[in-house]
Amino acid sequence: MNMEEMKKSSSESHPPPTSFSSLPYEIVVSCLARISRIHRPTLSLVSKSFRSLIASAELDATRSRMGKTEECLYVCLDLNKNKPNPDMIVPRWYALAPIPKRQKLLPVSDLFPYQHPESSTIVSIGSEMYLIGGLVDGKRSRRMLFLESHRWRSLPDMIVPRERPAAEVIDGKIYVIGGCSKHWGEVYDPKTQAWEPLSPTTLDLTTQKSVVPGRLVMGGKVYEVNGLSLSSKPDICLAEIESNMWREIHISGSELFWRENEYSLWCVVEGLEKLSPSSYFPTRPVSVANSGGRRVTVWWKTVEYRRQGRHYTKDCKTDIWCAEISFHFFQIYGITRLRGCIEWSKSVYTYDGCDCRSEFFLHSAVVTH
Repeated sequence: MNMEEMKKSSSESHPPPTSFSSLPYEIVVSCLARISRIHRPTLSLVSKSFRSLIASAELDATRSRMGKTEECLYVCLDLNKNKPNPDMIVPRWYALAPIPKRQKLLPVSDLFPYQHPESSTIVSIGSEMYLIGGLVDGKRSRRMLFLESHRWRSLPDMIVPRERPAAEVIDGKIYVIGGCSKHWGEVYDPKTQAWEPLSPTTLDLTTQKSVVPGRLVMGGKVYEVNGLSLSSKPDICLAEIESNMWREIHISGSELFWRENEYSLWCVVEGLEKLSPSSYFPTRPVSVANSGGRRVTVWWKTVEYRRQGRHYTKDCKTDIWCAEISFHFFQIYGITRLRGCIEWSKSVYTYDGCDCRSEFFLHSAVVTH
């Protein structure tokens, strides 16, 4: 049998494969529903019909019926120092791939297609994400945006404009505190889409976490309260070490510290020697609602200057690093100590250049899809 006869015989016995687009619509939806949402921006580039289907509510409804929900961490990084308007940032949002040992930040270019205000606050409720307040043209903003189908949509404005307010979701409502010189706070009900004033006596938010009496804890962050004004402690977050047992985690230089309460001394978190001493942490740790909220992710950057012969050049690259750390107590001679366990640590994003502000980590939110 010659070559042409063999090809003809092969084509007759094995018909050409069926294209994905020729499958019944229900099967296409069922297949796409099994794929992680983190890959949707890439899939939407296949064709217009794919883009329409991926943005449809039917696909999410199918995922829900199949029980295909997953947690996804969205982060916003400001990697550019040179901005024409200092009150605005060029948003660079990424989703952290949930695949173990292959965690990478995947750009979500179509998630936030326009600039949004600096000093805003992000909260999430299940599959929903909200952007609150901030600076617009140098002035505090009243607006609140809602993320729906990878697009921000406007919701009713707050009662007063706020800059970098504290925010927390309690019993399905969004409590917003501070960020202005008066009007303590307000609360938003997603069901009625209405804002109501909130006074310091309406809800004792300062006792939500007893580890910091007299201070405000919202969204895992700690705030000092002075009358109606709040001051954030960006280098401190809370971690749930054991059930309903919270401790403050503080970052300084290249080490993590912890303490029992505000009257205790800061102690080093032990067991983190595998984090390289050169891995300097210039940003704050971020509390993540993952594994029962008992983990903290730490973000930092390293800059490598390329070498040419015996000399370093101005050409460089920047690596964005992330480490996820869990904690547990242990005792030595009756003294309680805290040990950190590095669940994983790696460079999650690399780009050419080193024009990156030190406080490059702006927002994070865990969204359940």
